[in-house]
Amino acid sequence: MSNMDMVEKVIKRNFKTYNSNLLELDKKIKKIATIKMLNFIMSYLSYRDDNKMLKYVSRNISIWKMCVIVFESYIKQEKINEKDIIKNIQCSVMTTNTYLKELLEIGIIYQEQDQSDKRKKNILPTQSFINEMNLFIEHLNKKVDEVNY
Repeated sequence: MSNMDMVEKVIKRNFKTYNSNLLELDKKIKKIATIKMLNFIMSYLSYRDDNKMLKYVSRNISIWKMCVIVFESYIKQEKINEKDIIKNIQCSVMTTNTYLKELLEIGIIYQEQDQSDKRKKNILPTQSFINEMNLFIEHLNKKVDEVNY
């Protein structure tokens, strides 16, 4: 066997070992990432369960979606009304009205007459809901940073 053949054999063996080590490392990284993601989800659930307002709004995907849409429109400084919400959450008018009434009664949103079209009522988040969402977003940002490291 020539020196070149021996070198080639060693390179192939090292490559197989290197490749095997990379595959094992990849599996470990995926396992760690999965565990971190599960911890992230659990921290969300714990935070949500400890917060009366978030627990209420996230009990139903349509209500949660409605609240997020209202909060997002507030952040973007855009107007949103009942018609916009019906279109975005894809619920019936009656269901949307029921959810809006509940959210108004418990103080998560409020309505304000539109200045340009007096027939419309703009829907806005209350200050307490804005505060809760800001705290929740800070919590999620912190947890995302933890997952990334």
